[in-house]
Amino acid sequence: MIRSMYSGISGMKNFQTKLDVIGNNIANVNTYGFKKGRVTFKDMVSQTISGASAPTQGRGGTNPKQVGLGSQLASIDMIDTQGSLQTTGRVLDLAIQGDGYLTIAEGTPSGDTFFATSTYYTRAGNLYLNNDGYVVTGTGHYVLATNPSDNSLQPIRINGGKIQEIESFSISENGKISFIKTSNQTSIDKARELIGNIAGTAKNLVENPTSKKYLDSLVKITDELDEVLKEAEKEAQLLKVEADNLLAKANAGTDARAKTAATDAQNRAVDALTKVQDIKAKYDDLKNKVTDVDNKFTTYQTTPNDTNKKAVEDAATLALTSANDASATISVASDGVSNAMDAIDYIHATELGLSKDGDLYTTNFSITLARFSNSGGLQKVGENMFTQTAASGIATYTVPGSDGSGTLVSGSLEMSNVDLSEEFTEMIVAQRGFQANTRIITTSDEILQELVNLKR
Repeated sequence: MIRSMYSGISGMKNFQTKLDVIGNNIANVNTYGFKKGRVTFKDMVSQTISGASAPTQGRGGTNPKQVGLGSQLASIDMIDTQGSLQTTGRVLDLAIQGDGYLTIAEGTPSGDTFFATSTYYTRAGNLYLNNDGYVVTGTGHYVLATNPSDNSLQPIRINGGKIQEIESFSISENGKISFIKTSNQTSIDKARELIGNIAGTAKNLVENPTSKKYLDSLVKITDELDEVLKEAEKEAQLLKVEADNLLAKANAGTDARAKTAATDAQNRAVDALTKVQDIKAKYDDLKNKVTDVDNKFTTYQTTPNDTNKKAVEDAATLALTSANDASATISVASDGVSNAMDAIDYIHATELGLSKDGDLYTTNFSITLARFSNSGGLQKVGENMFTQTAASGIATYTVPGSDGSGTLVSGSLEMSNVDLSEEFTEMIVAQRGFQANTRIITTSDEILQELVNLKR
């Protein structure tokens, strides 16, 4: 058999592989974070008919005579160029602008320890929150961040898993996550509102001393205030217990800053409890004044005259004065409770790796990006994931935007870097190359047919 047939076969096989790669590229044209492939060829071994000769005195020398025996695959490259960014407006959609890969892993979170069984890398940033508050990929892999205290890789858990407390959050370009907690109204704040309502109702009764509607409302709100103040005192007592526990925990350790913060929290909690308990005397006075208004109104109903009407008006005025006095006291108590809660929440935030600025909480860690000496050496393992290989080198973990790594763009996703016009052009080239190699085989076959016919 002649060599050209086998050369044609090798060419056909190579172009089939090229078409396979092109087909995969086109199939993933809308896959987020996908990196296209490219096939390159190289010639196969050549058969030497005669070797090269050096120049002699009478002749100039000759070049080698070689017949190539076909082609073979040189490489199937991953082209890791930047894909275009598509705006989605969804906070948990992250695009990487520049170099780097999100670090994700399979494993089991256990307290402050994460046991990773497999680590992968991806450019697909469509992320989600699971019901435990962890940031995960669409396949359920944990997204990792670097713990600044010991540089270990840990899964990202928002607010210790208490997602229901989060009102809104955002992700900065350096990978830090910020969020605002929902502000729940405390009992002391409810009591503050009720006292304001009592003052308003008492004022209305001063202006309309014969109105039973205002009187009934005044008595009802005052009774309701009693129950709310009891709840406020319980909450203040719980704050003190929590502050005491935090101080005991801090004293058992060696962190001086933690001890200072816990001591401050305890002092504020004690002060808050004292101020809440101080309201009891104010409430007792207010209650007596409202009871007096009720009694005066009953007398007026029995004997409706100007004197009894004036008595109701005077009693309502005294109730209004008492309510205003209680309002000033409860404002101070409300501020004290708020200060105690802030101090305790600051400690809890620190324990969760958060910094607190008013109602804004920001993670001390950043979403980790991994960089490689040779990104083209990464191995695809499906589901938009890569693993490192001996060719890629060991991953270097960085904060987004530092040490040459890219930045994160929240609300966007990186599209595939497949160019359809380029792929269709390469498809045409592969098709024509395949056809040309089939012609080599058919032409060689015709020559062999002529040889066979010589026997006739």
